[in-house]
Amino acid sequence: MKNPDYDQLISPSRRNLMKFAGVGALGAAAGLAACSDSASATAPAPATAANVTAPAVNPDGLAIMSANENPYGPSPMAVAAMSKELNNLNRYAYPLTQAFAEKVAAREGVLPEQVLVTNGSSPILAAFSDYVNVKGGEIVTSAITYEGVPRVAEQAGTKVVYMPLTQDLGYDLEAISAAIGPNTGAVYICNPNNPTGRTIEPAKLKAFIEDASSKVPVFIDEAYMDMADDFPAGVMSEFVAAGKPVIVARTFSKIYAMAGQRLGYGIMPADMAMAMRKTGRLSSVNHLGLVAGMASLDDTAYFNDMRLKMIKGREKLIAMANDLGRPYAPNPQGNFIYMDLGMNNQEFADKMLEKGVKVVGSRWADKPEWTRICVGLDHEIEKCHAAAKEILTAI
Repeated sequence: MKNPDYDQLISPSRRNLMKFAGVGALGAAAGLAACSDSASATAPAPATAANVTAPAVNPDGLAIMSANENPYGPSPMAVAAMSKELNNLNRYAYPLTQAFAEKVAAREGVLPEQVLVTNGSSPILAAFSDYVNVKGGEIVTSAITYEGVPRVAEQAGTKVVYMPLTQDLGYDLEAISAAIGPNTGAVYICNPNNPTGRTIEPAKLKAFIEDASSKVPVFIDEAYMDMADDFPAGVMSEFVAAGKPVIVARTFSKIYAMAGQRLGYGIMPADMAMAMRKTGRLSSVNHLGLVAGMASLDDTAYFNDMRLKMIKGREKLIAMANDLGRPYAPNPQGNFIYMDLGMNNQEFADKMLEKGVKVVGSRWADKPEWTRICVGLDHEIEKCHAAAKEILTAI
């Protein structure tokens, strides 16, 4: 059961810090002693947006429609909170990491030791791939999905079993379930899926997780769930709270507009989180990211505004595809659409770049004539629309 009180921030005790960091008493005590009073484990005082300016807009600049970023900028409360913390960057952020983990745990209805905090969610995807590789077994996922887990897994020598999408470019959960066997080590699901934007109906996904997690760990990547119509019904953290071998990953790079600051977290069984943490590869989380993240979680007005902006931006991209007469993956739920170009996607990307618009080129080999286009500012979407119209009408 999730705790609706998102505003409470619990300061970490030394005991909790030692448990969270996975270090001995001496190391934990030293880490606390190294922190100045101003860089303590508590969050910054509530900030205001009075002196925070919006991101600079250059109508003639490159329209970046390729990275699934939030073009509207971070929470003013987050910016103000970071500015107050600039003099404390000489200290490691271990106490802040614990404070952030406890804040997340309260929101998600899990224990702090079940929260793994990292610099963005990509390290969690990589750490999970390594975890599966060490344990042994294949990873089952979709043929077209975010590459974070399968790419790292394959680099480590883990076999990845790719199941085709359904005809309407959705996850084929029945096929994935059927592919789980004695050699399977884990399942990876990105929901909403990147690049297609398709979501899985919550009840259907819950039934899948209930069954699949009885056999192998299930990783649910919810990088874009905040933007989906199914939010918060599509959130799957209840399985972690129930003690299932389920991992749910989130990032602050998308709806919270912190792609350049790097903050993310995963919730998972405590023993799995500790195993990943002990490798040392995740290192220390960046100080300002933690400060901005805690302020962002408190700024519910910003969150609601960003949801509306992303939905409206997505609708503009759908209108663009319709005007161009191009098919796209139906009912997209992220901050992007996945569109059939009718031409090679890398050739399209090269031509778009010549016109000042950056889109994804050759990335998903199974669909060489499809590309993902993400939400931009209004003038960027208009620039993208005009450039695409000129290119696509010429083929």
